Amino acid sequence: MSIARQRGVLTPEDPYQVFEHSSGPLLIVPLFLLYDYSYRPAHICEEEVYDWAMAGNAVCSDEFLLHPDPFTGRAAWCRSRCETTLARLNQLPASAATVLINHFCLKQSHAVLPRVPRFTPWCGTTRTEDWHLRFNARAVVHGHLHIRNTRWTDGVPFQEVSLGAPSQWRKDRGIGAYLHEVELASPKDR
Repeated sequence: MSIARQRGVLTPEDPYQVFEHSSGPLLIVPLFLLYDYSYRPAHICEEEVYDWAMAGNAVCSDEFLLHPDPFTGRAAWCRSRCETTLARLNQLPASAATVLINHFCLKQSHAVLPRVPRFTPWCGTTRTEDWHLRFNARAVVHGHLHIRNTRWTDGVPFQEVSLGAPSQWRKDRGIGAYLHEVELASPKDR
């Protein structure tokens, strides 16, 4: 964390920063929530999810590279991160407008990957399905899918903003083509 802080990067453990927007102050809420294999079909239990995904030629490199120590597994790590974050969010005033930012999706319905549909177990957790409503989100920003888009749900824009892998970039377009301002829900819509 000290490396991130030396570079001015907010981490989920830092105090939430206030961004003074023309429509009113916004709390910038970085999350680090991981995934717990809950983004899967209802008939597939957690113990079967890996085999189910492999049958569709899907597996996340996190299974080999992201070690959950000291937790018993990634799902336990995710649960802990969600519980810690939820405790902080529950302390916010009900009127506080937020921008929720996470690497992974906050809603299962947004984890749509047409080329690798069985990759969804590695895309988030159902624990966050209603966080955009519970915590007065004016926007939700995430990455991970490498499919840039904006989906409006319950009057809130969910923006997938990943730059993708270098092989997915068109260098002739320049970085400006990949950057854009975060779209916000109107305060009166929330």
